[in-house]
Amino acid sequence: MINERRRSQRISVCLKVDLMLTGRSGETFAGPVNAELDTFSMHGGSVVLPSIKADGMHLFYSCSDLENCCLMLRFEDGSGQSHTISCRPAWFDKELDEVPAYYKMGFEFFRTRDRNNIRLLQGMAGGSSGKNLFRIIGDLFRRS
Repeated sequence: MINERRRSQRISVCLKVDLMLTGRSGETFAGPVNAELDTFSMHGGSVVLPSIKADGMHLFYSCSDLENCCLMLRFEDGSGQSHTISCRPAWFDKELDEVPAYYKMGFEFFRTRDRNNIRLLQGMAGGSSGKNLFRIIGDLFRRS
């Protein structure tokens, strides 16, 4: 049996986001790539992507190869305003058993200045900006 040791509970979600490969000062190297936020926690999450490359750059390996490079996760709130969260890739995998094949990539948040946008995304992941992650998880257990 595998005992997962996550810092915070991860929930399944289905939200459209964009991923961009950027410099930490804001310049865009590649993207945006349309993705779907698949799982989410207060420390990171995972996305489903049609391709792991954008504009000829590998979204996972480029963050390691280029100095001061990170992923930028961009999403829109209910009013259409765009928000971004800096993250770094943690893992990726190609799902070969599915047609068409797709990629999953995990990431972690690393900037404390993104805290308000993480909370906003957390609210959207739960369907209500007023709920926190612990209430969402509690709701999930009450439904089962």
